[in-house]
Amino acid sequence: MDRRGIILLMLAIVFAGSAQCMATNIPASQNVYISLGTGNEMVYNQTGVLLCGINVTEANNTSVSNYPGVPVIQFDISSLNITDNDVAILVLKAAAVRQPDPSAMVALLTIGSEWNEESDMTTFLVNILPAWSIIKKNDLTQMSSNTDGDKIFAFDVSKKLMDAKKKGNKISFLLEAISNSSSEIDFLSRESGQGPYLMIMPYPTASLPAQTLQPGPASQNVQTFFLTENTSQTGETVPEASGLKTESKSNEKISKKLILP
Repeated sequence: MDRRGIILLMLAIVFAGSAQCMATNIPASQNVYISLGTGNEMVYNQTGVLLCGINVTEANNTSVSNYPGVPVIQFDISSLNITDNDVAILVLKAAAVRQPDPSAMVALLTIGSEWNEESDMTTFLVNILPAWSIIKKNDLTQMSSNTDGDKIFAFDVSKKLMDAKKKGNKISFLLEAISNSSSEIDFLSRESGQGPYLMIMPYPTASLPAQTLQPGPASQNVQTFFLTENTSQTGETVPEASGLKTESKSNEKISKKLILP
């Protein structure tokens, strides 16, 4: 099943209130957005939206990119128990999408979690540092991405969540806009009441259909057919099943008829 199918399956089960596959929903505990590469790096907190944007300019026939908005989101996973059989999805809702390039996407990476909404820019840079080389290279093999083009963005973070749980009780994500032209997306923050969520649930197991008992071997039917045929030809009476064990001439004839080639 592809990523989109898994997400739709999770949402369907959540809305249906399935008693067999209960989902755990964890809201973001911290969220900010920061600017990177603009020459005036800042941290923006307590805002209704999380700006995810990229500015692309041309200089000397070379594209130069900077990031006026890079969302950074943290979740408290201290009470979460997750196993290999669970599916975990990070979902965000966009309030507005200004994305002229149809090939634009949003990439997701994990970063350090030693920060809060009051942290300064230096603290954020220290936590982002392990992922910075991936960001600079735009190495999509190391990122999760969303390119569906609608206002609900979803990322499979199952493995990332399991890895983070082994190390501690928090997990943090960074969102980066990737595009050949300037693009901006306003994600709703936790302050809006419709902010980022982690949705975790066991992978559903289908109930197998009950097995139907099959009729016994056809040998008895074959015997009945040949017995009937023999009777019609010889005019003899068909003996009871127990009579087949005798050695009478009529039964001897019947036995010969029962021998299949």
